Order: sequence, then structure tokens, then C-alpha cells
Amino acid sequence: MKRAMRIAALVVIGVGLVCGAALAALHVALSRGDLQPRIDAALEHATGRAVTLGGLSVRLGLRPRIAVSDATIANVPGGSQPYFARIGRLDVTLSLLPLLSGQVEIDSLRLADAEIILERDAQGRGNWVFGAGGETSAGGLTIGAVDIESSRILLPGGPVRALEVLSLSLARDEPGDPLELDGRIRIDGETLAVSARLGPEADGALPMNATVQGTGLRVALRGAWPRGSAAPDWTLALEAEADRTAVQRLATRSGVAVPAVSDVSLKARIAAGTPMPAVSDVTLRVGATDLGSMLPGLRLAHGELRAASFDGPVTVTAQGRRGTADLAVAATLPSLRRLSSWAAEATLPVEAVLTSGRARLALSGPVRRDFNLGAAVFDARLTTPDFALVGPVLGVALPRVNGVTAHARLGGLFTRTLRLDALTVTADALDMTGDLTIALAPRLTFGGRLAARRIDLDALGGGAAPARRATARMIPEIDLPIDTLRGADATLRLSAAQLVAGGVTWRDASGTLALTNGRLVIDPFQVTSPGGPVGGRAALDAAQQPPRAELRLDSRGRGLDLAALRRAFGVPAGFEGSAELAIDLRGRGATTRVLAATLSGEAGVAMVGGRFSGATALRIGPDLARVLLPRGTPAEGLALRCLALRLSAEDGVVHSQVLLMEGAFGRIDGTVAINLRDETIAARLLPDIRLMGLTVRAPVTIGGTLTDQRIGMEPGAALARVVGDTVANRLWRSSTVEFLRDATGSTSPGGECGPALTLARLGRAGPMPEAAAVPIPLVPREIQGAAQDVVRGIGGLLGGRRR
Repeated sequence: MKRAMRIAALVVIGVGLVCGAALAALHVALSRGDLQPRIDAALEHATGRAVTLGGLSVRLGLRPRIAVSDATIANVPGGSQPYFARIGRLDVTLSLLPLLSGQVEIDSLRLADAEIILERDAQGRGNWVFGAGGETSAGGLTIGAVDIESSRILLPGGPVRALEVLSLSLARDEPGDPLELDGRIRIDGETLAVSARLGPEADGALPMNATVQGTGLRVALRGAWPRGSAAPDWTLALEAEADRTAVQRLATRSGVAVPAVSDVSLKARIAAGTPMPAVSDVTLRVGATDLGSMLPGLRLAHGELRAASFDGPVTVTAQGRRGTADLAVAATLPSLRRLSSWAAEATLPVEAVLTSGRARLALSGPVRRDFNLGAAVFDARLTTPDFALVGPVLGVALPRVNGVTAHARLGGLFTRTLRLDALTVTADALDMTGDLTIALAPRLTFGGRLAARRIDLDALGGGAAPARRATARMIPEIDLPIDTLRGADATLRLSAAQLVAGGVTWRDASGTLALTNGRLVIDPFQVTSPGGPVGGRAALDAAQQPPRAELRLDSRGRGLDLAALRRAFGVPAGFEGSAELAIDLRGRGATTRVLAATLSGEAGVAMVGGRFSGATALRIGPDLARVLLPRGTPAEGLALRCLALRLSAEDGVVHSQVLLMEGAFGRIDGTVAINLRDETIAARLLPDIRLMGLTVRAPVTIGGTLTDQRIGMEPGAALARVVGDTVANRLWRSSTVEFLRDATGSTSPGGECGPALTLARLGRAGPMPEAAAVPIPLVPREIQGAAQDVVRGIGGLLGGRRR
């Protein structure tokens, strides 16, 4: 027994000596490089690539260690670099006992200072696929732990250019246990902590639970990771989150400008697909974001993108505000498959709906890959029950227009300038076409042309004066649009085939509107009233304190048809004929009454020929007509040679420079004074009428107010009411006051038709009536006309023209 044990011990010692001698010989051979060509050739045969080992050493022991330094592995033909990998140092520690039985078990593998290039060749084959033509087997190779330090993975042509491995550890306790991964990597300068758990393998895939975390961001993957590219039925659930600073940091490193997003989150499911993995159940959420750089005052409360499948449509929804207006957006995009294969020069259709309250804007059109909505042109349709609802979105007060439907080609969406081409607008009160640009910043500005077939200002609230009580003043109290003018600028060419204002239809209105910093000028403008065309210039300067208004208005052509005006406005005045109108007025104030109280300028009405039928527009008219024409107006009316009226105003006090009505019946002239501050009136008429056997030459005085005139009021008392303060009194040191006071013995200030008409036309030239016949002495006025005819007849017989 003792002898057998000695023999066994000698055998073990002998085997140990032989193995030790063999290992020592192997170490010497490796150190001298005697085996390196054979090892390189074996590795090249196994990988199908040229392999070069700079240095190779073996440390003997129960856990033998192989160290490789400065090794290179060649790249595929046509690669961007000649090498696939350069390895600074590779240490491999083996388990001795499995190695003696023909199995290779690596206790640990340490890789440092390595650089690996991952790319594809022209056929799309990855350079990380090895083999010399046939399948290779790992031969039962197992690895217990892997440590990688200070290495880089280069990805030429990809969105990520480089991946640096600062430190990475992979380990498993037993060959069948899950693989644990933990470390730190850097992607394009972003340092990330990585942790993952993979395996064990099941159905060709590895169960996976991985997390990547950086400063302000986190990415998690859960599911089954494919063991190979052909592994079926694998799926991963992706969750990602990033805060405001992380989003801005990543965007800056990517060279992309994004708004100041508060936070972003992404959820998706990734599964096997051909030629690329399929993505489904995508949900991208964006938190509160200030979009003021795109549009002043625009702020996103939250937004969401959803895609149920890789081939289904993508929906985008968002909620936000601009100023006081709530905004909502719902858009439909093409499928993720189409978006992923979207060529840079191609466009894809997009549909979106923007809502603000009950206002709705529908958009559809092609969009480029860069999603530059400002360069896209959409087919746009706006529907709103009230146009004023759109005002807060644009940042300006807009008029109330009911039942609006607008259609246009819209460009510049979410930029500072919107373009509306081929615009059509239909509503309860208007029907309009044109082209319009709307600059939203730095100041709201409108530009372009608008042509309306019909505009009903009464329905819009801008044409009819508000209802007045029976005791109300004649001049209504209407606020001028001061705030609206101060809130926007505009340069517009406007026209309207039909314009309804004050219950009256006007036609062929046109004008050029310029609004700059609160100063509105419409110059020139023209419109055909029911009585004929008028035109001129209007201005309202809301930048002044108080606001200033100007109006210049002249009749055009043959003048205004007074009968047509009477029928259109429902006025019972009985003048017929064509009258010339000339107005040049200005004032200050934010309401119509304040404006009237400061009115200055001139206004005149001139008419040659025509007829007076007897009624008047004022409430006092019938009483005044009975005083001037006690026996009434003849059925055929009174033929006129001329009618002339010129009024001058200064600081709200109006007085006449001429007031004359003349005809075969005689003449009526006089003076009138009106204080527009309190609407008091003082007038004195001097008739010289002989009609139907009755002569009227007594002065007629009028006093009271514009809504309560009284005949026969004492002139001094009436004038005292008009000239009621020192300012008005200063303005009235003229012959008009003296005449109203009846303090002079001069003749009436009206004069003959010619000078009176020139005054009424504000100095402009115009037609004049034929000269009146020289009265025949000693012949009564009643038969002057017949006598004149007789004299003309005798003159024709005695000295008529020869033919």
C-alpha cells in the first residue's frame, strides 16, 4: 500500500514537472515571439481579417493570464479606416482546470485603450460580422467578467459620431445567470451612467432591463433584446425623460435651436421589423414652453405626439395661450414609416386644426422634412361665430362680425408675418376678397388690398347712430376707435361695391388707408352717395393727446342730387336740384361730442337753379315756412336762381359767412350762429319775398337748441346763449354778432348770387346763374316778369338779329 502511494505521488510530481516544463517552454516561446506568426495566422483564419499582435505574454499559475498589447484587426475592404479595431491592452484570465479538459472558461477579460470603428460596406454588411466564409463556433467559450476602460467606439456617418467608454463592467456569477452591466460612457460629450441586466437567453432573445442616466435626463429600456439580427418576436419598451437644461444642452450640442422647453418625456415600443425595427405606441409629451421667440406672447402649456403603430397616422395635440386667448392645436401627420423614409427635398401632407374658444382654423398642406412651417403654404379655412374672438389671438381688438367664414392660402404660420393670398371672407354683414399680410411683431401691422362686394356697417355696429331719447342732444355720444388705432399699423387699399351705413346704400367706395403709430389717414377716398359721388381725405391721429381729427370732403361731377338724398335719408326737406358740397373741418377729442365742441374749419353748400317745395328737415321747418310764406308754397314750388351757405367754425362755435336763397320770388338771407358745445342756436333771417300777392320783409329770429328751436326769440337773448363764455365771446368780434344784435344799419351780408356762391364753394370756381334782368322803373314786382317779356319782344321787333 505504501509502495502504491509512493508510485502515485511520483506520477503526480512527474506530470506536474512535465506540465510546468511545458508551460515554461510556452512562456519562453511566446516571449521570444516564436509562436506569434502561427497565432496571428490562426486568428486571421478564425476572423477572416488580418490580425497583428504587438506583444503577447503569458503568466503561469492556477489562473493563467494572457496579455496582448498593441493589437490591430483589419477593417473590411472599402472601410473609412484600414483597421476595425486597435487594442492598446487586452488581459485575459483563464480557469486552469476547465482548460485541461478542453473547455475555455475566461474568468475575466480587461480591455483598455481600445478604438473600434463600426460601419457598413457598400452592400450594407456590418464590419463587425466576422468569418472566412463558413460558420464559426465559440467552442463552448464562456466569460465570467469583462472590464473595459478608456476606449472609444467610432460611428462614421451616424447621428452619434463617437461613443467613449470611460469604464464598463460586465459580469455573471454562473454561465446561465443574467449578465450584469454597469459603467460610465460619453456620447458626443454627454457623460452617461449605464446599468443593465440581460438574460438568460430565451427564444432567441435576451430579457433586458437597462437604464441610462445623465444630468437632467433618464432613458429606460425593458423587454427582450435580440440575440441576433434574425431573432424573431423581440420587443422593447422605451421610456425617456429630460428636463429643461438637458434639452437645451443636447440641442446645442446637436446644432439645433429649440424653444425653452420645461420638460420632455417619450414612451415607445420597439419590435422586430424589416428593414428596420418597427416602432409603435409612441407618446411624446412636452411641458410648458415659452414660444415667444416664434410669436410674441405665445406660450405652450403642454403638447403631445402619439402614434399607435409604425404604419398608422401620427397625431399631435397641444394647449397654450397667447395673451388672454386660449389656444388648442390638433394635427395629423403621415405614418412613422413615411416620416423615417422622408427625403430632404420631398414634402408630406399635414392636416391641423387650431381653435380659440369657438373660433376654428383648419389647415392642410405639404410640409418639408425640416418642419419649417413658416415656409409651408397651407389651404386655410377660418370659421367663427364672431370675428372679435380672433382679436385676442392676434393681440388687437377686432370688430364684431357675425357668422364669419374665411378661406385663403396661408403662409408664414408660426412666424412673425402671416400671408393670406386669394383671401375670401363671407359673413352676415360682408362679402370680401383680396390679399393680406399680417405682421405680428414687433408691432401688429396689416398690409395688402381688400375688395368687398358688400359691407353692411350697420350690421357691424359702425354705421347707425345709437338710439337717442326724446330729450337727448342731436349730436350722439360715440366713442372713436382710439385704442384700436393705437394697437396696430396698416397699409391697405380698400374698395367696396356696396356699402350700407345709416340705413343708406353707398356704392363704389374706394380709398388708400395708412395707419402708423396711431395716426390714421385715408387719402384719397371716394364714394358714390345716393345723390352722387363725393371724395376727399380723412385723418384721425390717436397718438395725440387729445386725439385730432380732420376731414376734407367735396362733391364730384355735377354735384349732389338733393332730391335723391332726401329720398335716401328720409328727410322731409323740399330742395331739388344739384348742389355742390365742400367741407374742410378739424377737431380734437375722443368722442363725437367732444370733437364737435372743438370743431374748426369751413363748410359750404352751393346750388345754381333748382327748386324749393316747402318742407324742411328741422322740427321748426313747418313753423318757419308759415312765417316766411304765409300763404304756403305754390304747388309747383319756388324756382331758385341760387342757394349759398358757408359756415365757419372755431373751437366749436359756428357762424355763417353767407346764407342766401334767391329766385323770382325774391330772396332770403341772414346769419346763423351755433355753439356745438351745448348745441345752442341763434339765427336772424331777412326775407324780401313777394309771392301770391303777399309781401314779407320783416326779420325772423330763431333761438333755442338744435333739438328745440323757437321762432321769434329776442335776438340778443338768443345770441347770449350761443356766446356764453369768454372763449366764444372772443371768437365773435365780427359783423355777424353785430348783425344778430341788430346794432348796425348796414345791408344784409348775403350779397348777390355770384359772390355768395364763390364763398359757399370755399373760393373754388363753378357755374353761375344767368344775370338777373334789370328791373323796369315804375313797374310793380308782380308784373315785372310779364313786362320784361314784352320789352324783350319789342326789342326783337325793332332791332332783332338778322339771319
